Amino acid sequence: MAPKVRDYLTIGEVVEKLAATYPDLTISKVRFLEDEGLVSPERTPGGYRTFRPSDVQRLELVLRLQREHFMPLSVIREKLEDLDKGKVPQELRPVVERSETMALPLEAAETVPLDRAPDTLGLPIAFIRELASFGLVTLVSGPHGEELPGPDVGIAHACWDLRRFGIEPRHLRMYETASEREASFLQQVLMPSARHRTPEARQKLVETLGELMRATSDLKERMVRRAVGRLFEDLG
Repeated sequence: MAPKVRDYLTIGEVVEKLAATYPDLTISKVRFLEDEGLVSPERTPGGYRTFRPSDVQRLELVLRLQREHFMPLSVIREKLEDLDKGKVPQELRPVVERSETMALPLEAAETVPLDRAPDTLGLPIAFIRELASFGLVTLVSGPHGEELPGPDVGIAHACWDLRRFGIEPRHLRMYETASEREASFLQQVLMPSARHRTPEARQKLVETLGELMRATSDLKERMVRRAVGRLFEDLG
């Protein structure tokens, strides 16, 4: 019988894995960050810490925020709480995007009961229902009644933030249409890789998807900037 492959790292292996990027990282520092509630690895029956891929990503995020944004732990804790609610603060989006390609969309996505949205997400129920009416988010049936899927939580927050510019859900329908068209295009590009079911092929698919999304996002931003520049060139 083949030996079972571990799907986690020990604390020493985590430090070794991140040593090239964070040479000053030590086992003691990881334990300190755990004591501060910034990372929460599970424990084996014997009390040993087990770091899953999501735990390593979270640790890397904390270390990046310390090194690149010089944030104190109290502020990092607040930012992580926002992330846990599905809201990505503007200043953290470039950092988080680099960690999000480890999983395919919809993986490990948790739903949020609609009646808990005001307390959990800080979003009015009526606003989420309005988003659903325009097809920007989808409400699903769950054990607690209507629920908002995990991938839609960030979308709801982004739509809510746009209200300060006078942009309402009815104005955003074009983005849903565009995203569906782009998803179909990416499906065609990735289909040859998706046919293979091995773990190696799946990881390659995840990495390729991340590269494609970064490249297409950069292209869209540049093209929109060019188009807006043309519209306002007379104001220069």
